[in-house]
Amino acid sequence: MSQRSSKKTVGLLIFFLIIITMIGGGVLLSHHTDTLNRLFEFYQQTKQTSSLKGLIISEIIQVIIALCGVLPASSAAFGSGMLYGVWKGFFLSAIATLIGAFISFYLSRSIFRSHIEKILKRSARMQKLDHLLHLDGWKLVCLLRISPIMPFALTSYALGLTSISVRSYLLGTLASLPALLGYVVMGHIASTEVSSLQTQHIASIKHLLLAVAFVGTGILVWHLGKIVNKIIKLPDSPKQNQN
Repeated sequence: MSQRSSKKTVGLLIFFLIIITMIGGGVLLSHHTDTLNRLFEFYQQTKQTSSLKGLIISEIIQVIIALCGVLPASSAAFGSGMLYGVWKGFFLSAIATLIGAFISFYLSRSIFRSHIEKILKRSARMQKLDHLLHLDGWKLVCLLRISPIMPFALTSYALGLTSISVRSYLLGTLASLPALLGYVVMGHIASTEVSSLQTQHIASIKHLLLAVAFVGTGILVWHLGKIVNKIIKLPDSPKQNQN
């Protein structure tokens, strides 16, 4: 077995382990509504052991969440805000989210992109679609990160199948950070003594995030509609006409 094929085999094993983890996490969440509370309790325990150990474990958990999508990325940011405050919590969440996003994108591209390219050669429309996605680059990634249509981890894997550059992907993924900050702030507020004013602040942040997500989803749908319209207008290839 060549070195390249062995790397693909290892990558496939990692990928399927991630898929199994995502499915298992979904089953876990559907049967245990207190999963998030247990996660926060675990955060608290690790923080009390030692500051460095707690930071490392918290960071690893957040990377796994961003990579596997077992829990919403917002839950990790919320817990980080509860434990470490706004700015430290946001820094840790942002680094972990970007690391998880890059790993999932890289895995998807290195394992499956060559197969996607073979499929694209069979259809002029699919090639055109891939080209348009490449041209949109960071703008499309940005809209996908703002919109909650697809879970964070699934979006990362899906984008890895396209020809969007790594630079455009990472640049567009930065659009997820403002919402991440919002969840960190909510976690920090929730960790302090609960009052009616603090509850109003959390509700206000939630409404703001929902409004941004709603607008982002509308723009995303409009933008994807333009892309689909360009594909539809593409003339059929001679082979397709013969069929």
